[in-house]
Amino acid sequence: MNIVFFGTGEFSREVAKAIIQSSHNILAIVTQPDKVNQRGKKIKYNALKQFAINNNIPVYQFEKLNIEGEQVLKQFNADFFVTASYGQIIKQNILDIPKYSIINVHASLLPKYRGPAPIQWAIINGETVTGVTIMKTELGLDCGEMYLKKKIDILPQDTSDSVFQKLSTLGGVAIVEFLDNPEYYISKAEKQDEKEASYYPMLTKEMSKIDFNIASVKLINLIRGQYSCNTMYFMHNKLRYKVALACLAEEKGIPGEVLKANSNDGLIIATADKSIQIITIQPEGKNEMSAKAFVNSGKIRVGDILN
Repeated sequence: MNIVFFGTGEFSREVAKAIIQSSHNILAIVTQPDKVNQRGKKIKYNALKQFAINNNIPVYQFEKLNIEGEQVLKQFNADFFVTASYGQIIKQNILDIPKYSIINVHASLLPKYRGPAPIQWAIINGETVTGVTIMKTELGLDCGEMYLKKKIDILPQDTSDSVFQKLSTLGGVAIVEFLDNPEYYISKAEKQDEKEASYYPMLTKEMSKIDFNIASVKLINLIRGQYSCNTMYFMHNKLRYKVALACLAEEKGIPGEVLKANSNDGLIIATADKSIQIITIQPEGKNEMSAKAFVNSGKIRVGDILN
């Protein structure tokens, strides 16, 4: 199959990599416009654009795909357009261009977790299973008919990063499987049940502030789900401390109370029901470090109330 591929980041790159390693051909890549590094004012390429350059694939970066892209994309006479975490709404004039249709690789088991952050929200909500869905792109948000699903378990130690890596690989496997035999999968198309549908928005900065007045499991899931992309933090003595990794603990106290602070246990902080053990911490202006090493600074002590 001859493909025009749409995407932006590392998830897209892994899916595109699987396609070019198969018997199928990527004619061109469409990705978001370059961003400028605020500090050095330098242009920073996203992961998919760099992948395209490394593999000598033509790259197009439309500010407004539906206005600027129509005539350009028609020239490729592609069998399919494939999208994976692209980031622009695709309108009917673009949907009508490929010989067959536009196929999307979505990182959830649709119709659950529609929207731009399905991996993070699945972990935040405590899901134990997720996966990818190969679907037809239609007008609307992740609402097209489904052709193929593949599942994985979300393990207790998984974070948004580890699940992201698993699903980007799985997404590549799934799209190649579809492209190898599209007529079969299209004949098995399944409509989404709108009664089962759920939509979740982008994560916000406001979500990243730790509230110790919630249950430990819920707080751990928030930390796991926002790992690296929107790292959780708490304030103490006017300084911000980011928490990338934590696990459940059994001690009890006043929510936010430091119950242990030593080189054996690191930091154990009380929550609404039990407590959490902080594994890694990043003090404001410092590099990330283990909580067991951090406690030697004495900046957070037993009995302190955080936030």
